[in-house]
Amino acid sequence: SNGQKAETAETADGDQRSNARESALPPANGTPVVEMSSGEDPGSEPQATGAKRHKTADGGVRRTGVPTSEAASEGRRPSDARLPTACSSEDMKMEAYPTQPRKLIDFREKVYVAPLTTVGNLPYRRIMKGLGADITCGEMALATNLLSGSRAEWSLMRRAPEEDVFGVQLAGAHRDQMARAAELLRAQIDVDFIDVNLGCPIDVVTDKGAGSALMQRPHRVSGIVKGMGEALWWDDPKPYSGRLAHASEPTRRVQLTVKMRMGWLDDHPCAPSIVRRVQSAANHIGGGAFGPVAAVMIHGRSRLQRYTRAANWEYVASVAATAQDPTMPRIPVIGNGDLVSFEEWEAHKAAFARFRESDAETERVGAYESSSKEGPSENPDDPEEVAEKKYGIETCAMLARGALIKPWLPVELKERRHWDISAQERLDILRTFTNFGLEHWGSDDIGVNSTRRFLLEWLSFTHRYIPVGLLERLPQRIQERPPRYKGRNELESLLASDQAVDWVRISEMLLGPVPEGFRFTPRHKANSYTPTQG
Repeated sequence: SNGQKAETAETADGDQRSNARESALPPANGTPVVEMSSGEDPGSEPQATGAKRHKTADGGVRRTGVPTSEAASEGRRPSDARLPTACSSEDMKMEAYPTQPRKLIDFREKVYVAPLTTVGNLPYRRIMKGLGADITCGEMALATNLLSGSRAEWSLMRRAPEEDVFGVQLAGAHRDQMARAAELLRAQIDVDFIDVNLGCPIDVVTDKGAGSALMQRPHRVSGIVKGMGEALWWDDPKPYSGRLAHASEPTRRVQLTVKMRMGWLDDHPCAPSIVRRVQSAANHIGGGAFGPVAAVMIHGRSRLQRYTRAANWEYVASVAATAQDPTMPRIPVIGNGDLVSFEEWEAHKAAFARFRESDAETERVGAYESSSKEGPSENPDDPEEVAEKKYGIETCAMLARGALIKPWLPVELKERRHWDISAQERLDILRTFTNFGLEHWGSDDIGVNSTRRFLLEWLSFTHRYIPVGLLERLPQRIQERPPRYKGRNELESLLASDQAVDWVRISEMLLGPVPEGFRFTPRHKANSYTPTQG
């Protein structure tokens, strides 16, 4: 009749469409369907409240609008669970959940490549996996863009076959947006953890209340962690965007990580209060010591510092040692900032050890010691392991700009040595990147141009490497600007150039001539040095 509203109907193959759409399309089995009015006899089968019946031409009766509890008992999807309107189940071509639950993430003694906007693309992550990285994370994605179906944003979710432990990073300012995006990612992509961005200093992100701006609103941080944790951890999460799983299928659990800075202002760091709120939210969700929040990562700079001055690892160590409530399960804390050599990493671990030894409560493990038994432990009586768990201090090397300058840094960390890599070996790494880039972005003109631009973005960092054989003292510091020098051969001198025109020359060696009128300016300001004093 005129003005009839479309009502959801469940077809025989499990898809859900409106009756208005079904009236224009034949059913999957080819049998015409006639909707029965309330005055017709539906047969002897009792009708549940809120359910509607559709009578087929061969005398069968098909019901829609079945209550959730009845649908679950029959092993079918509840009638109120809707697929995203942007695509149908035929378009997705993937299962909502894997056949087995996800493993929990153990960051101890791992090399983790942090999410890097623009330069942390899939071809680069493949390079890092080949050079020894254990855990990788995709580029920052905006929750609002994912929910709106942005193809560019969803392309950031792609995972390379080499990435055996892989996460994605989400940025957003509101609990509902972040929770809905997390639930959608849980159902639609293959991911091991989701990182909450509280550290991005870029104006276009912070002006919207996301990134490091969230550290000025601790109550929002609590809400976002609770909302995302419930969507990713609970077997029956609150349906922010509708349950996408069959009730009879096993549920995979995806852990959260939280990436933050010391705070917004240089002289008013607020990381301890944020860590406590994250700990409280994780405790609210449940799961014990190895629960929904796998780790908190702290960059030892404020937002106003951006990337100037050295990262404050002493502050990170103090937060890891003292910030958390001892009556709740502790969350591992991972430090980040300026790591570019194995000697620096050994020094940072020693700083953590000093805080463990000097704290007056070293002997009082308390509630965390008992709750930690829920997680894996090789030797729960080992004092070093108990201290590490008590303080939530992780022996995880988290790499960012250091891995852009020296992509072979994981090798140096694991083998505890300096690698005097040759210029030809460095060029071979870049050549492998271009091959991966042509596979990922395509080998046509557009793909070649994309590969070239991402290569040039990376070269804006790699030129900062100083060959070990030329250094007067070891190790190289990431914030120190070296004087101009001449390499041991022409190629090494070219790789050391800080001029964009020379980076373009390197790209032409690998990808051929650039188009006429080609210009390049780095998008990142993170390749800056500490300003020269005096």
